[in-house]
Amino acid sequence: MISKGITGEGRMTVSEEDTAASRGSGTLPVLATPVMILFIERTASLCIQPFLGEGDSTVGTSLDIKHSAPSTVGSEVFCRVELIETERSRMVFDVKVWDSAGEVGSGRHERFLVDNAKFMARAAIRKES
Repeated sequence: MISKGITGEGRMTVSEEDTAASRGSGTLPVLATPVMILFIERTASLCIQPFLGEGDSTVGTSLDIKHSAPSTVGSEVFCRVELIETERSRMVFDVKVWDSAGEVGSGRHERFLVDNAKFMARAAIRKES
């Protein structure tokens, strides 16, 4: 059962490919915001996965994230998500990202529980129109 209080943690080491310069979101060799967002979404998705029924998945629908400090190549970065709100299929996570020097980012991330077959059928209809 999906309920408030579920937590998950992730860890990554910043590589050259993870930088703003490499991803085109800036020119500096520091963790790119789009990579940090992917890290957050992956951590939340993996944390909730054991609680899903067969044929179910979650999709990210909203982010309110502050990227507050840079992490350089080689830095180990951590993410912690906590499910703080559930309403029917909607889930809201509190998010914290940090490295050895302190906070890197924080905020909220929203996901929705979906039935895979129904979701993909809706996607196919959109593609056809």
